[in-house]
Amino acid sequence: MTFSRFSSAAALLLSLSLAGASAVSAQDAPGRGTNPQQAQQRVIEMFLDHATAELNLTAEQRSGLEVALQETMDRRGELARNQQQLRREIRDALSDPETADDEFRRLADASLMLKRQEVELLGWQQDRLLEELTPRQSLRFMLLQEQLAQRIQAMRRERGR
Repeated sequence: MTFSRFSSAAALLLSLSLAGASAVSAQDAPGRGTNPQQAQQRVIEMFLDHATAELNLTAEQRSGLEVALQETMDRRGELARNQQQLRREIRDALSDPETADDEFRRLADASLMLKRQEVELLGWQQDRLLEELTPRQSLRFMLLQEQLAQRIQAMRRERGR
């Protein structure tokens, strides 16, 4: 599987929290009180239901997969917050003509470090999935994640038009 496929699978986990919640909440009737966290949980549940059927998961596998997804989303969220903070620091440094070259080097190093952490997270996620699923199921699951990420991206594009 190529790096871009791994990136798409990882991006899904972040997309679930950012785009999926709004997509599901848009389906909810006004006044039902669905908050983004509840909507996100519904997206995850629907995705897990689909994956359970598609991969013929046992109850134990599904439970383990749910825990693995939550762990991955937690780690992905922390990484995303760090990336967002670094982007702010880079914007500030670029907008200040007095910023020293050493600061730009530090920011470039920090950016590279976060990219490495992203790749490490992908490896960790794959290892974590293999604790719960067979290798075949794990690869199929990552393809299901990629398909969902593509659907979410398509929904975003449609909303943007």
